[in-house]
Amino acid sequence: MHEHFDLEARDIIYKTVDGLGVRTILSIERLKIAQGSRLALQGSSGAGKTTLLKVLSGIIRSDIGLVRWGKTIVSDLNETNRDAWRGENCGFLFQDFGLLEGLTAVENVLLPETFKGCISTSAQQRARELLDRFGIRADTPAKHLSRGEMQRTALARMLMGSPKVIFADEPTASLDEVNAQHVTQALIESSKELGATLFVITHDNDLAEKFPLRARMHQGRWLWLENEPQLRNFL
Repeated sequence: MHEHFDLEARDIIYKTVDGLGVRTILSIERLKIAQGSRLALQGSSGAGKTTLLKVLSGIIRSDIGLVRWGKTIVSDLNETNRDAWRGENCGFLFQDFGLLEGLTAVENVLLPETFKGCISTSAQQRARELLDRFGIRADTPAKHLSRGEMQRTALARMLMGSPKVIFADEPTASLDEVNAQHVTQALIESSKELGATLFVITHDNDLAEKFPLRARMHQGRWLWLENEPQLRNFL
């Protein structure tokens, strides 16, 4: 369990220029989420969900406002330091699996390790253990994997870094019902084992109902759907 990694966001405003002038994408007064929470976020297209994910993870910085994870005020960091912080603490899973078809499953999982210069024996063993756990044959070329297997391979790659917070943006959108259930269960179980905060954006009501915390974005604002009293107590 990661200690002292609660999320606090305050007075977040993010605007963009479009054909009609300046449009407010995000307007969030205060948001606090306890470390290790599992939360599903829903809302129509254009509601601000993905922009919020980018602001909370430090991919972009809001025009004004504070984003703090644990003791680190991410919104105060410059781009280089935000990138370093994100690489150390965050894991991402998207609808687009991001696998290289010319590599095997295990080579895809180990791809981030190659940037460190040397792939350790322990890393190779962990990669194979994760793939085995998710029912993937490690030496299968990525181009021969099913879509569900591709997403589970992408999940294994993300888990190699043992992230403190996992951001998943529509992770089951391109999967059939059975594979969507497998990926959802693997996400939830993995976040529990790591003690990581799990933040999932989804249009899938079945997926969302598996999460103890649920919220909806509407025109850049945050609306709690489930367990709001619990969050208020945390505040």
